Amino acid sequence: MNFMSNLLRLSLTNPTEAGAYIFALRFNLGAALSAFAVTIIMAVVLMFVLSGFKPTAMFPGLAPMSPVNLFAIMGFGTLGLVGCIWLSARAFGGAGKFSDGILVFSWIQILQVLLQIFQTALMMISNTLAGVISLFATGLLFWILFGLLNSWLNLGSMWKAALCFVLGVIGLSMGGAFILVSLGFGPQEVAL
Repeated sequence: MNFMSNLLRLSLTNPTEAGAYIFALRFNLGAALSAFAVTIIMAVVLMFVLSGFKPTAMFPGLAPMSPVNLFAIMGFGTLGLVGCIWLSARAFGGAGKFSDGILVFSWIQILQVLLQIFQTALMMISNTLAGVISLFATGLLFWILFGLLNSWLNLGSMWKAALCFVLGVIGLSMGGAFILVSLGFGPQEVAL
């Protein structure tokens, strides 16, 4: 528990150092994937509980999905994003290990789960306050993410880490659209 509280404190004060703290564990790919699977399961269970044990839609307008489908989409989507960020960082001289990237996104997923629990409790008191805290927390989570990416990829700049994140999201979107079109989906079905 001391490790988690130290990691949370470092994430809020110095995310680059928090990344070094995570990587000091020296997890192999199997252990990193196990930690990642546990964090995705926690997020899916929380989403399922908060929806009243009914199938959940990831985004408004999409069909509700079972927890198993939600786990698969969140898991493979996040792994794809890690891979795209990892590849885009190579253009900027990045030198991180893929398994460390999985650990970064596992920690971000834990922070998002904690934030969602906190927001749910706040919504019982005041929706307005919960909304303001949500806006602040979103900015904070991006700052933590960019610091962790900077530490993982050894880029030397949070701006480069942010650019690699944006390029990774674009690469994942284009790659996903290409795969869906290759499977026979039309452009209207691919666009959300």
